[in-house]
Formats: sequence, C-alpha cells, structure tokens
Amino acid sequence: MRYRRWLFSAFLHTLGFLLILPYSYAGQHSVAVFSSGSAPVYNQVAKQLKSYLGEKCADVSPTCSPRQIFILTQPSDGSTLVIPPDTKLIIALGQHAGEEIHGMNTGIPILHALIPEAAYQQMGKDKQHSAIYLDQPVSRLLQLARIIRPDPHIGLLLSPLTKTLQDELITESLRQNIPVSYRNVGSTEMVGHLLKEVLEESNILLALPDPMIFNSTTIFNILLSSYHNKIPVIGFSSAYVKAGALIAAYSTPEDIARHLAEYTNRYLNSGAETLPEPIYPKYFSVSVNHSVARSLGISLPDETDIIRRMLEDSKP
Repeated sequence: MRYRRWLFSAFLHTLGFLLILPYSYAGQHSVAVFSSGSAPVYNQVAKQLKSYLGEKCADVSPTCSPRQIFILTQPSDGSTLVIPPDTKLIIALGQHAGEEIHGMNTGIPILHALIPEAAYQQMGKDKQHSAIYLDQPVSRLLQLARIIRPDPHIGLLLSPLTKTLQDELITESLRQNIPVSYRNVGSTEMVGHLLKEVLEESNILLALPDPMIFNSTTIFNILLSSYHNKIPVIGFSSAYVKAGALIAAYSTPEDIARHLAEYTNRYLNSGAETLPEPIYPKYFSVSVNHSVARSLGISLPDETDIIRRMLEDSKP
C-alpha cells in the first residue's frame, strides 16, 4: 500500500514536471544546426534560425510549431560529434560541415545551407540530402542585367567549379532574350587573357562565387579591367560591391535563416520521409555602388525599388 502511494506521488510529480516544460521541448521533434567553423556568418544564421523557430515562430508561419534547436560545432578535443536524440533534421552550415556530417552516416535527413550549388553537386548525396543554395538563381541575376542596361549582353567566365551552370544560364538567357558570351577557364593563369576576350564582346560582366576565377589574387585586376572598359560588374556579395562591382544580389544571414525556418517548419509538419529537391534562396538583398554607377554614367534606382521591381517581374 505504501509503495502504491509512493508510485502515485511519483506519477503526479512527473506529470507536473511535464506540464511546466517549455512548449518547444514537450513532444516536439528537435533540429540540430551544425557548423564546423567559427565564422561569424555561421553563428548569425544559427542564432537567427533558433529565434525564428522559437519565440519568433509566428513570424514564420501561422502553422509554425516551436522546436527545440541544438546548435552544434565540431568538438575541439577531436571526439566524435554527438547528435541529440529525437533529432529529425540536421542543418549543415557550410561546405566543410556538410562533408563532415555526410561522412557520419547518421540516417537523419540533412539540409545543407551556405553552400554554393557547384560544391553541393560535387558532394556524394542521396535522397536524405537537400540544400538551400548560397547562389542566386540565374533568372535573378539576369533581372539585374536588364535593370542596368536596356540591351544587356552578359560576359561570363566559367571554371570546372561552375561549368554546371552553363546549360541553365544559356536556357534562361534565351528565355529572357539576353545574349551571353562566355569562356571556360582551366586555371587561374588563364583569367586575364579570357577576361579580355569576354569584355570585348559584352557590356556587363557577371561574377559568380567561383574561387578559381574570383579570388584575392584576381579580384583587383578583374574589377580594374572592367572599369577601364566601362563594363559594369554584377557581383555576388556586398563585399564585392564595396570593392568596385556595380551591383549584387545576395542573401544575408537573416534572409537565409528565414528561408531555413520556413523550410524546416514545412518539412517537419509534412511527415515526409525524404527532403524536397534543392532550391535557391527565396529571400535576397541588393547592394549598389552608387559611386561606380556615376563614374560609368549609369542611373539606378535605390536598392528597395530594385528589389520591388525584381519581385514584380518574377510574378507569374
């Protein structure tokens, strides 16, 4: 009899504990966010994502359920990374993190973020993997070209890292009736010569996040050559715009975190066993170097108007 009273008391105590657990912890699938480096962008995306799936869940969707989010990094002592129990989705931030978590064979679906499309395509993957690419879709970049010039002719350098974009670029440029001149670059040493050819044939240079072509060794000469030829450059980051590119469309850490939160909520609510196909970032920002615009004699609206125009043009 005494044992039964003790058991009943223990049951009530446990029930009370469960009732006061935060809603996000009780009966909710957890999400693990893993980055293998300490770059500020990883921390920004992870913290913002945790906020979006926690106290700001209602900002994501009316059907958003708060989730328990674990922010993980590679153990500094060399021990094996431990994935928390009941984790239903792993979000890998960056290429290195994606490669590490892929090699662990956790059996848990993995969503890759902050990774270029080319790097993701080179990674061994299966139906348990998907991605929100770091790159902007080609259609978005060509929209910028039309905003810069009424008769754009795109110049482009491709390396083996970005050559997979060639078919997509040609298809989209034909759809938008924008001519494209490109060269395939086999090594960094070829950039200068092939850049000269492309600049002679085009009136806009499109820069892609390709470290073989656009890196700390080549960036100054590429921007300087383009400027001397009065060819505006469409960059891929705000830093590139500050360095001398005319304009860039890119996704900020907050843009990426919001899209990740929407994706995560939709996937976990769907009950699906496999992830949807990889996609480009839904949200994006625009930066303009107005000093470069004035020097090139190009008149551009402000960033807010550019984004509004691009969104309107993208509507079906």
